[in-house]
Amino acid sequence: MKYRILLTYTLSLIISQKIFAQDSLTIEQVVQQTLRNHPAIVQAEHRTEATEARALESETAKLPTASVQASYTRLEPASGIAFPGLGDFNLYPLNNYDVHIGGEYTIYDFGKADATISASRSNVQTAQDAVELTKTDLAYNAIHTFYTILFLQQSIQVANDQIDALNQHLTITNEKVTTGTATNFDVLTTQVRVGAAQDRKVELESALHQQQTLLHQLLGVPDGKDIPLRGDFAMTSVALNVDSLTEQAFLHRTELKAAKDAEQSAELQYKMSSFGNSPSLKVDALYGFKNGFFPDIDVLRGNLVASLSLQVPVFDGGRTSHQEEETHADMLAEQAHIKNIERQIRADVERSADDIKTALDKYQIANVQVQQATDAVTIARKLFETGSVTNIDLLDAETAEAEAKLARLRVLFTYVMGQYELKQSIGSAWF
Repeated sequence: MKYRILLTYTLSLIISQKIFAQDSLTIEQVVQQTLRNHPAIVQAEHRTEATEARALESETAKLPTASVQASYTRLEPASGIAFPGLGDFNLYPLNNYDVHIGGEYTIYDFGKADATISASRSNVQTAQDAVELTKTDLAYNAIHTFYTILFLQQSIQVANDQIDALNQHLTITNEKVTTGTATNFDVLTTQVRVGAAQDRKVELESALHQQQTLLHQLLGVPDGKDIPLRGDFAMTSVALNVDSLTEQAFLHRTELKAAKDAEQSAELQYKMSSFGNSPSLKVDALYGFKNGFFPDIDVLRGNLVASLSLQVPVFDGGRTSHQEEETHADMLAEQAHIKNIERQIRADVERSADDIKTALDKYQIANVQVQQATDAVTIARKLFETGSVTNIDLLDAETAEAEAKLARLRVLFTYVMGQYELKQSIGSAWF
């Protein structure tokens, strides 16, 4: 597992260099690069690896254990017995040697080991769900950052167009002041509008820099490295049947899968806690060589020791019953958590569908407003040149046009993000 993660990380660095060598990144490339080597995913994968190791560790409970032991003991003073006519006999040797190999095996534990293994395996699935949740969240963050950058870049372009128009208007106004058809008040009014537009542009540029910093963090590239993006706000049709979308979400949302896996783990923990007072039947065996056996106590001889033991817990102070209460409460809590997530999923789907419908309606209105504002500016400029409208009237028309374009751009951003939010709410694959 760890070698696979290391290999994936190394390949991602090579691929990222090729990607950033291109002219610009698409939304697909941004998401793919984010998911390749983000530390949060690597962290979640290592936690899965640790959980798998714990599961394998739990399986060793069903295997026998063996060990080799060796000891030397010096016993002094020597004790013996004298028999008339036969001589003296030592009761034990001064130098005692003992080398043996021993094994232990649990023959039957009434299902306790199986319950422990099942609970550990369930935890592995929960850890894998956490990896998928991390990927889903990171993918959505990458998408949101990508389109926010596009939105801010286009907003800055609208601001630049407005500033250019205001500067052209300021030039015309200065010429009118020279000819006596305008006043310095008109000049100051125009300069104030230019300053306000420049101030909005600075705010947009600051917000853009913050989003670009976030994109660098997601992609794992040094801050300050230019990352050009390629994309647009496409108005694609989306099926908005809330009932069918909700059913799809119940099948594919990773949060719901994780909650159900957590419920299963809680059930297994509850089952495992019920085995706290279960008996266990074990067999132990030792075979080795030692001295101290009559008649020649100094000679090493092979020996065998075997035992069969049954352990039946009688009283544990109520620990098992309290563990059962705890794990049963955890299981009920996970069941309630599933119901809460299902409600949240239904609300997410309905909200995303409503956002898309609203954005679609607003887009049609915004298109009309932009066209009307553009026509109004064209008319106002001609009238201003002939002196039929005031400087303020023209400035108001130009400001209304810029605001209408920004409003349409915001609607496009909301619509596109609504599509991705809908994908997230139903658990659909990003690409």
